[in-house]
Amino acid sequence: MSKHLIFDGAPSQVINLPALLKAGAVIVLIGAIHLYASKSFALNWFVLLIQAVAVMAGAVLPFIKTAFTEIVIDTERIIWRQGVFKSRASSLELSAIRSITCIQPWWQRLFGTASLIIMTSDPAHPQRRLPGIRGAEQLRLALEDAMLALRK
Repeated sequence: MSKHLIFDGAPSQVINLPALLKAGAVIVLIGAIHLYASKSFALNWFVLLIQAVAVMAGAVLPFIKTAFTEIVIDTERIIWRQGVFKSRASSLELSAIRSITCIQPWWQRLFGTASLIIMTSDPAHPQRRLPGIRGAEQLRLALEDAMLALRK
């Protein structure tokens, strides 16, 4: 069987939406605390600004990690490459896959993305996750077809 490409891409940035919403809620909470405390103490805008920047920096990190993630799937293996300062690559042979589940929370359904949960026979990594994949159900079917072709 000849090897051909099934998927080459990165997770959608949509998967980072919860982190962004949480950061926004924390910034609002910090602002409310500062506003409430300003009735008893002088409001220090510089401290508020530093806290907001720190929270937003924490929210931006998942976006950067996702931007530097690449997933390549062919008819023999899945390869993950990720890293900003230090690059890491790992692979999984399709023959080691036991099952694939497609999970699509309601908020990802709005954006047409889902996560693939891959159960493997590898004791070190019994479960692998491909988050924020567009067309995940079609990819799951293509992976199952490739797995069946390998087993024949």
